[in-house]
Amino acid sequence: MSQVCALSFSSRRLGAAIYDEDEKEVKLLDMAEDDDFLVLERLLREVKPSHILVNRSQSAEYQMHLRKKCSMVSGMEEEISDRSNLKEFSTSQFAQTQITFVNTMEEKELDKSSSKEEGELDDDDSLLWQPSITFLPDIAFSFGLACKKLEQIFGAGVRNKQIMASFRLDFTSTNMIRSLGALLRFMEQHGISGQAFENLSVEKMTTLFFDDCIEVDSTTLRALEIFYSDYTPETIRKKFVWGNNRREGMSIFKLCNLCRSSPGKQKLRNWFERPINNLTILSERHEAISYLHQDCNVEVTSFIYSYVKDIFSIKPIFRRIRRGNLPVSDWKNLFSSICAMIKIGEFLTEKEVNLAFLKGKLNLFGARLQQVACLISEVIDFQETLAENRVVIKQGIDKDLDKKKKFYENLPDELTSVARQEAEEISIQTCTVAYLPIVGYLLMAPASVEIPASSSMLVELIFTSEGMSYFKTKRMRLLDENIGDIKMDIIDAETNIVLNLQKRLLGSRQIVLDAIDLAATLDCFVSLSQVARKYNWICPKFVEEPILSIKEARHPIAEHLCKTGTYVSNPIISSTEDGKIKILFGPNSSGKSVYLKMVGK
Repeated sequence: MSQVCALSFSSRRLGAAIYDEDEKEVKLLDMAEDDDFLVLERLLREVKPSHILVNRSQSAEYQMHLRKKCSMVSGMEEEISDRSNLKEFSTSQFAQTQITFVNTMEEKELDKSSSKEEGELDDDDSLLWQPSITFLPDIAFSFGLACKKLEQIFGAGVRNKQIMASFRLDFTSTNMIRSLGALLRFMEQHGISGQAFENLSVEKMTTLFFDDCIEVDSTTLRALEIFYSDYTPETIRKKFVWGNNRREGMSIFKLCNLCRSSPGKQKLRNWFERPINNLTILSERHEAISYLHQDCNVEVTSFIYSYVKDIFSIKPIFRRIRRGNLPVSDWKNLFSSICAMIKIGEFLTEKEVNLAFLKGKLNLFGARLQQVACLISEVIDFQETLAENRVVIKQGIDKDLDKKKKFYENLPDELTSVARQEAEEISIQTCTVAYLPIVGYLLMAPASVEIPASSSMLVELIFTSEGMSYFKTKRMRLLDENIGDIKMDIIDAETNIVLNLQKRLLGSRQIVLDAIDLAATLDCFVSLSQVARKYNWICPKFVEEPILSIKEARHPIAEHLCKTGTYVSNPIISSTEDGKIKILFGPNSSGKSVYLKMVGK
């Protein structure tokens, strides 16, 4: 079976178009993606395409993750010229700009996997998957070219091709459209499994979705006002003028987002963008929200809420650690996040919080995370680091460094003594000793000061600047030789220690990221529990039967914008016995649209 998969990732969304040669079917996917690329991993695991097309101009981290999951190394790489001005993408250009990666799994690994018994193949099934990857230039994934191609396919013989194509595909899912355009162009120019494009056929086009995920497209999210809404007091009171940009109004996500940490906000958004129907996970979430919602557990809620604000997004920090350009603010945020998570873990352990989602996970806030915190705190002097705006190492880490620091602290007294000796020897009333990088130590005196003729042979004028003259003397040269640039020596020594620290932190990267993910989940639960308390929401009960029964149902946004006590609740009953089709009657502005959005139809 041959399956070709085109992938496009941007703006935290993953688009995919997959052609199945046996089924003669194209499957489409457009889903929100997170920093861990969980959707990408699951897509590759379930589909196992034989060939993958990737936009080489997109996120480097995304490409590295893809290569890692596919066990790829470079088979051929050519220099790519800038083709941003190309309007057409010919076959010859395609051949010149693609980079193909092949799987280099050793034969002995395949032999080892093939020797396993049938019941043991599940664990190492990935060893038998050998895809190839072709990295294409950005123009191959051009949204404009993809739209033209799709309009030609779906709008053949129709005057308004764009409207006809929009009936078949959601053109707001830009990554999906880019992937589909790249897939069709690749098939047209290269064929599949040696077959020319003319001999290939597509009998149907379907949407790919995962078993435990609910398929929700961008149009539905907008219609249900999950992320977008026009309900704002400003737009209701003010007349809309064409050309003016409306601010995004109140939405379900905005109502529920009381998270105080960046990872928590992003995780909650992922929950809303990728809703699931796994009853086990949903029950665990409801259990946690109900626990934090109870008055007897308000201390736990308040404690977590007060500390999650000190937790920051760590993945960008680790990327900068890998590049070696970590500013002071990142060190502070990293240490603050780790300390906050340790305190939360200690508190939850002390209070014996036994929630289902925490089972086996509280150790993420335990000893291994504490070791990372101790490593940072024992090496970095944060008080001096913030004062000097660079990483300063604590005493006791390096004896030679401590000696240099102690000497540097006493250096002003030493230089004052040298300046006094120079003034007496040269016979001038005032002078100081200054150090300039590269130039070294210099005797500095006002330009108005005259050097006696008897001492002129002892000094060498280097330059004059801003009313001061700078001289080299025998003592200055001795300082250059004996002391040198002591400050830069200290910085170089501390830099080496910091680099070693960064290497050790990279080894503990996954420990910190796993703890951050758990802390973000706690932040989401606290946020939702506070929203439930604020708006008097209750926990629903899940059943296996197709029943939707709500007494005094309320639309969160409409109720939020109504005056207190003016909102009228409505029941929702939908089941096989009571009927699933309802006909609503009512005058204009009676609430029919709000009721439909509330039901989610």
